[in-house]
Amino acid sequence: MRLRTAIRMNTLRLYWEIAIRSFKRATIYRTAYVAGLLTNAFFAAVRCFVYIAIFDAAESIAGYSLREAISYTWITQALISINAGWISSEIMLTVRSGDVVTDLARPWSFYGYWLSRFLGERAFSLLTRGSLTYLLGVLYFQAHVPSAGEALAFAAALLLAMLVSFALTFMVNLTAFWLVDSTGVIMLANVVLGFFSGFLIPLAFFPPALESIARILPFQAITALPAEIFLGRIAGAALIPALLLQLLWALMLTALALLVLRAAVRKVIIQGG
Repeated sequence: MRLRTAIRMNTLRLYWEIAIRSFKRATIYRTAYVAGLLTNAFFAAVRCFVYIAIFDAAESIAGYSLREAISYTWITQALISINAGWISSEIMLTVRSGDVVTDLARPWSFYGYWLSRFLGERAFSLLTRGSLTYLLGVLYFQAHVPSAGEALAFAAALLLAMLVSFALTFMVNLTAFWLVDSTGVIMLANVVLGFFSGFLIPLAFFPPALESIARILPFQAITALPAEIFLGRIAGAALIPALLLQLLWALMLTALALLVLRAAVRKVIIQGG
């Protein structure tokens, strides 16, 4: 029993160290984060000016006030730091280069390794690019400042959103095991993610039928739900079901990602033989 406990603790320590090193490695690319911050702020400002023009003719749209729409814009732009807007292709590149074979041969979980890297890098991106992006929204557009309760609930939603985001990213990237070039798959996934996650506009702005479809898909767990929790639109008794929905998607997609990984490893073994 003690041996098993020690092994589990050492395994957790390993993934923790991978995440810490990924966090530190991300600090090297300061210029890239500054460029990303300015890009996020520019597009957020453009979207805000569009909302200001639209709301000039109405006090509220789909239950959103102008300030809520502006705040939603800035928080979704900030969530780009956790891959809320698009899917990265890091894993796909290792498959194309052949480096994935080395990663698979290492004495740890391939999924756990990349998840640790993802969490470490995204944590740094969130603390720098994400937080500063939203701060600009607060300073120049009077975006919503969450209460302590909203911030705490948002932190929990953010962690679950990253787990869902990574599982989707992992599965899309693993299509490189079967396709000569997965770039097209990633581009298509980015279009679907950006639209149905609520990244481009709040899901409440969708036509009722389209909103119903978006609400049963996993993408809202990455952007729309955390944003609505941050703004206090999901609070009180509605908060627990929203977090449980995120948790459900995280568990289901993680399980599906592991099945895809198993199929991919089997393909590597067959090709290697």
